[in-house]
Amino acid sequence: MEVAERPVSRAIAPSAAGGSSGTSYQRHCPEETTLYQTLREHWRTFVSDLEEEGAHLPRFVTEEVDAFLRCGILAHGFLRVFCDDCRQARVLAFSCKRRGFCPSCFGRRMSERGAHLVDNVLPWVPIRQWVLTVPHGLRFAMAHDPALTRVVHKIFVRSVSQWLRRRARRQGIAGTLKTGAVTVIQRFDSALGLNIHFHTLFFDGLYALDHRGSLQFHPTAAPTNQEVASVAERIFRKVHRMLEDKGDVHQEGDSVLQALSTASIQRRVAIGPRRGFPLRRLIGDRPPAARVLGRRCAEVEGFNLHANTRVAANERARLENLCRYVARPPLSDQRLEKGPDGNLTLRLKRPWSDGTTCLIFSPTEFIEKLIPLIPRPRCHLTLYSGVLAPAAGWREFVVPEPAENKQKRPLTASSEHNDGNPARIEGHRRRWIPWADLLHRVFLVDALDCPRCHGRMRVVAAVMEAGAVRRILEHLRLPSSAPPLAPARAPPSERCDPDQHPLPLDS
Repeated sequence: MEVAERPVSRAIAPSAAGGSSGTSYQRHCPEETTLYQTLREHWRTFVSDLEEEGAHLPRFVTEEVDAFLRCGILAHGFLRVFCDDCRQARVLAFSCKRRGFCPSCFGRRMSERGAHLVDNVLPWVPIRQWVLTVPHGLRFAMAHDPALTRVVHKIFVRSVSQWLRRRARRQGIAGTLKTGAVTVIQRFDSALGLNIHFHTLFFDGLYALDHRGSLQFHPTAAPTNQEVASVAERIFRKVHRMLEDKGDVHQEGDSVLQALSTASIQRRVAIGPRRGFPLRRLIGDRPPAARVLGRRCAEVEGFNLHANTRVAANERARLENLCRYVARPPLSDQRLEKGPDGNLTLRLKRPWSDGTTCLIFSPTEFIEKLIPLIPRPRCHLTLYSGVLAPAAGWREFVVPEPAENKQKRPLTASSEHNDGNPARIEGHRRRWIPWADLLHRVFLVDALDCPRCHGRMRVVAAVMEAGAVRRILEHLRLPSSAPPLAPARAPPSERCDPDQHPLPLDS
């Protein structure tokens, strides 16, 4: 089980740092945050308004919000930790472990993902980040169709890999060439908008297997602005061709509006005798060309490709920070404030070109923006490609091994056909990192350090039975009941104006 935690200091520490920093541990109190209070006061009203219009949220969305409202609340259960030296005790609340918008759980997953990628996945080679952003219409389709997201990601990775292989051949690198990449799919932008895009950490080079069976990494030169533009054009052409080849625009369970929107994105006919056929077009003399927007940044027809961030092979601390960045949460408590009028102010990370620095939402408008950010269940948000793919034959020879498990074994031709089953690899590493070790690795905060004698505390029980939870919390003089959810309220008076007729969601 996981617990919710929050350090007092937010300073990021190097992953290899050790020793005591003097930073004390403090229990995470979600009931004091603006995000929690907004959902607690307005969630039922938001759901009631939807039901009045005949609309219903998917089950996984309501479960996500309900789990967030229980995250970090001691009244829903906790761990009991105890120090054998001075008899000091402490309670640690459970976390929801969800993937939607919970800042605490997303922050834990961000830190764990960064530590895992640096320790167990990414080898000691230079890494370059390639970021692909797609047009607005395609973002909508990808948000509702995970299969389409995987297809676009496959086209993106193949296009960059093909460019890397051509660059390696021009440098005279012979043999069988393999690339490697880790992709984190982000669903948001700084304004809480639904923005499906890819952050991919590519090896800035290739692994080559020569005729003697020797595996060696060969770095490649950085791409030029025109080469990035060429890759962007290739991605655009392949994705556009793929959308034209797709036949059925209707997805099971989607509304009429969904079908019309999807057909519009794919430039197809949704209804009538030509349903499913592409729109008739007049093709001009010149296809769309990519525009160079900046240093190693290009755009073509809404497809934006950026490849200017590079981490050297020996910069492991910087690489871990980059991994945390690509796996960051969509929302931070520090950027959200509640005004005296009840509206919420979201501070942007960077001002927009027109000077906008903040966005103002009513509570229901804010909840409306959070809902699309929740990913569908059983949908992977981290993808591995090339030699880092789960079934790649070269994977066990490329990923870093702990010093105690590292084995020097020659790579033979038969190794290419290894199915990559972790059970068949000697010295397989455990992916999961204990939450206390993870907290100390990132923030230099030890949640199991006794505040009285600085001894080592141990977990003695997981308390989840309601009666036991209440008795222990009352004994410790802590809140023994969860903050109540506000009931659904009637719509504002101005919405009841008979001259105004709000349209239903499916109109």
